[in-house]
Amino acid sequence: MTHPSLDDHLQPVPLPVKRAMLEDAASLEPGAAAVIGRFFAILQDRREPVAAPSAESFRQAAASESTFRALLRALARYAPDVSTSSAVEVKAEWVSRRPKPKPRQPAGGEKVQKPRIDPNTWPRSWQKMEQRLAEAKIKESSLARYRASVHRCAQLVAAGHGSETLGFVTGIALVEAFRETEPGKKPLRPATIANYLEGLIMLGKHGGAHEDALASLRFIVEDLRENARAVGKVKYPRLAKITEAGGFAFIADRIGEMRQEAEALPDHASEKVQLFQATALCAVSMNKPGRTGDVSRWCLGEELVRESDGTWVLAWEQGKTGYETEAGRLWPEVSEVLDALILGGRPDWFVHMRYRALLGMNWLTLGQRAMSEKWPSSVVKVAIGVPLHDLRTLAADYMRRHDPERAADVISSHLGHRTSRAGDAYRSESEGEAAAKGWAEMRWQIAKG
Repeated sequence: MTHPSLDDHLQPVPLPVKRAMLEDAASLEPGAAAVIGRFFAILQDRREPVAAPSAESFRQAAASESTFRALLRALARYAPDVSTSSAVEVKAEWVSRRPKPKPRQPAGGEKVQKPRIDPNTWPRSWQKMEQRLAEAKIKESSLARYRASVHRCAQLVAAGHGSETLGFVTGIALVEAFRETEPGKKPLRPATIANYLEGLIMLGKHGGAHEDALASLRFIVEDLRENARAVGKVKYPRLAKITEAGGFAFIADRIGEMRQEAEALPDHASEKVQLFQATALCAVSMNKPGRTGDVSRWCLGEELVRESDGTWVLAWEQGKTGYETEAGRLWPEVSEVLDALILGGRPDWFVHMRYRALLGMNWLTLGQRAMSEKWPSSVVKVAIGVPLHDLRTLAADYMRRHDPERAADVISSHLGHRTSRAGDAYRSESEGEAAAKGWAEMRWQIAKG
């Protein structure tokens, strides 16, 4: 039985690709000609565009992961115009089939138990209050946060810090315990400690605790928040650094750099997917910065909608406030970045079909699965050096300097604050900036006249 020749394998292959492989015959990877010939034959049978094959064509062309990888390498070298974006999901399938390593067990063979919140370990009076807290009309995310805070306080009470009696004495004891620095860990910030005690306040409020006890805890929490405001948030040194680098101009430059880096990579490269995600996150956040939890959940065709003229529109309900906010029609440059994200290297003319195919999918994963709530922030931090939330402050700073007299209300709307109190820090800075601007104008008038 005679084996097919190189020319036989390459019969279905487009002429430019065939010519390049024949010229490089001596250096061809074993099996490359067979798999690439099979791949192009499948494209012909399925009547698919050569520039944008489907995932199914990649599946049918390779019966093993090694053959699949050989196909990707051959396409990258001899047929770079063929988009391998659809191969990303096939690559994930092959990876998932690999034998799973056995989880490492600690010494003694004991399994590591994930920490869980068990109200039965709390002080008895807190357990009764927790039942009423669970029945209160509170969002699941808020309830989970309160429980986690109370659980941490309960652990400290069990360790001898304070007592189960809610009030000033227990509050102060818990604050002192939280301030104790564990070896190798950073001390908790005042705002973080305040959040823990806030959980106790909510427990007592819904559990029927005495109002005087709650007032004492609120006093401590307010004092902690005042301290936090006095010392300044950790983000300001980070913001100073990015502002010195050029602020939003620096971010725009990074977006351009990341797009160039992505274009230089094969479409199936995981690094390319990550660069597209980072670019989209930074671009959309320049247009309208959202809270990281909200951003992680947006879906195509729901919060992010592409209109027929290619403009993207963004509007969403905020998880923290329950209020809707919107960016409206995104800037043309941002829409272009979002197109690149969903295309993943496919030809531009594919964008309408691609968008329709992805309706209802998560905008970052392009699938049903969403990333964790903190994931967008960590991606932005790797890309530009500051987390996602800092871009909200940077946007507020730009507005405050541009028009301090109206900035407070504009900032509140732009950042989606539910109440004016939520933006008090921005409002205070805006009023101070307006006063400084007014005084400068008055001095100019005095000097003039």
